[in-house]
Amino acid sequence: MKLFAGGAAGRPALLRLVPVAAVVALGVFFRFQGLGEDLVWHDEVATRVFVAGHTPEEWREALYTGEVFGVREVRRFQRGGGGHGVAETVLGLARTDPQHPPLYYVLARIWAGIVGDGIGALRALSALAGLLGLPAMFWLCRELYGSTRVAWTGVALFAVSPFFVLYGREAREYALWGVLVTASCASLLRAMRLAGREGEPRRRRMGAWAAWSLIALVSLYTSFSTAAVLASQGLFVLLREGFRPTRAVRAFTVAAALAVLGFLPWALNLARHYEAFEASMRWSREIVVPRLSLLRILVLNASRAVVDLWPELDHPLAWGVDGLAVALAMGALVAVVRRAPPRAGALILPLVAVPIALLLVPDLLFGGIRSLSGRYMTPSWIGVLAALAFLLGSPPAGGGARAPALLVAVLGLGIASGVSNAGREAPWTKGTSVHLPQVAALINLSPSPLVVGNMEVHHPGDLLALSNLLVPGASMQFLRYEMEAEYVLPPGFRDVYLYGPLPSLLARIEEREGARLTLLHQDLYRQLWRAERLESP
Repeated sequence: MKLFAGGAAGRPALLRLVPVAAVVALGVFFRFQGLGEDLVWHDEVATRVFVAGHTPEEWREALYTGEVFGVREVRRFQRGGGGHGVAETVLGLARTDPQHPPLYYVLARIWAGIVGDGIGALRALSALAGLLGLPAMFWLCRELYGSTRVAWTGVALFAVSPFFVLYGREAREYALWGVLVTASCASLLRAMRLAGREGEPRRRRMGAWAAWSLIALVSLYTSFSTAAVLASQGLFVLLREGFRPTRAVRAFTVAAALAVLGFLPWALNLARHYEAFEASMRWSREIVVPRLSLLRILVLNASRAVVDLWPELDHPLAWGVDGLAVALAMGALVAVVRRAPPRAGALILPLVAVPIALLLVPDLLFGGIRSLSGRYMTPSWIGVLAALAFLLGSPPAGGGARAPALLVAVLGLGIASGVSNAGREAPWTKGTSVHLPQVAALINLSPSPLVVGNMEVHHPGDLLALSNLLVPGASMQFLRYEMEAEYVLPPGFRDVYLYGPLPSLLARIEEREGARLTLLHQDLYRQLWRAERLESP
């Protein structure tokens, strides 16, 4: 089966695109099916809170009082109302979560005002943004390789890439950022191409650089991680120009400076509220895992651009398939360097290497888990797909069907991954919240449970996420650390569940109240305990 090979003479070009259209249709289906059914996790809760015009400070002050609340009252902070608008969303981000630039959240607030603020509606915004990645990938591959065939291959790979499918289903900024990174790279290639063309009108050259600068600015206002993309692109320009101060280097410098200058207001806001940034990102530095685990997870993240059939590399088949996917990606990078136009290797290699290095090297040297979140390496996976498009979409050297057959196999893995993930309520993208469905199932065995939680690490966001899964008769109690010293189990509740409790609280409850504590659930992130009084209150 030759998906993108030319047909007989006179065969309509449109007919040759039918396989591409079929693959794209599957990609669309995977992005939109059951958008409201997946788990609403910690980070998506933050999106809903900001879109509703609330802030973490506001809802924590309201809930962390030691009072007992019904789940309906807890959930209200995830819905709009009360006259909150775009200004409240931006101000809330600026004060309490400045590491997240406001563009996506402003778009989400406007979107919610039009189509509603349900989780399915919010995720649809990301799914639509993800679809814009298809023409962006076509543009990028066309600029890189000058081949329509390779460009359509890139579109097909992007359509069913498990990584981009899953993040196209999240009510977060990552799908939009991926589109902007792709378009930014394509726009830069166009600007460089026009800059090197003799006799090109000055107005057209300046317009191309202005377009790139604008896309870079919008990308910065979508994610701070765009800084790694700008570094990659700067290295590309220097490589292409032989590290000489050519006209293209000067134009890039001016365009980049204008983008950075346009982002300066939010950068200054980050500096002003740096303590909030430090607090929200402390986990990425303080949690330490073995160095070999970091490399294992990097292999897993890299393979997800192509295949995502296992959440962990915990058996030989997973290692074999994911290892082959990474080997194929590395082979594609080698092929780009050896056989593609020089501009392709000069751009793709920094695009893949720089974001990974900026996260992985500090983890290896100083400890931390910055590199565990594959979403921050989105530019790297875009580069991997662009390289695979060249390897799998170029005519095989000397003829033969090896490359088309390999392309079919790779697309088949992506489609199989889409089918597999479609049946998961909590795929790996749900981060610290992947355990919540199991926790909720245990708690919901009681018709009127009380869930007690605290402010440790990610507990506040996970508690709000958990509230969405609890039975209507459930209640919740939120404790600050200083409250735990005098805490007593409230009367009137037969089933009390302690979510992620500190050992000191467990000891106090057991000793002071003579309660029997039973560990019901434990994973890498949390514990769930049930407290039962042995004596009548």
